[in-house]
Amino acid sequence: MKFLKICEKAKNFLLLIAQKEDVEKKKIEKLQKRIEYKISKLQQKIKKSKDKNEKIKLKEEKVLLKKFKKQLKEKSK
Repeated sequence: MKFLKICEKAKNFLLLIAQKEDVEKKKIEKLQKRIEYKISKLQQKIKKSKDKNEKIKLKEEKVLLKKFKKQLKEKSK
């Protein structure tokens, strides 16, 4: 009887761990989508901008976001 209870608790614990991993994956995917959206917005701003200093600043932000996106991709594997 005790063995069955222990097995049931272990099973429940493993299910909780699996659910937590799924939630983390969903959060990472959501963050990646947000980053992609911000990158596309920055590209639009770069095209519309006429000030060289502002273009440089926006390009730097874009590069940083791309690096962060790459890091997230590596972490999620």
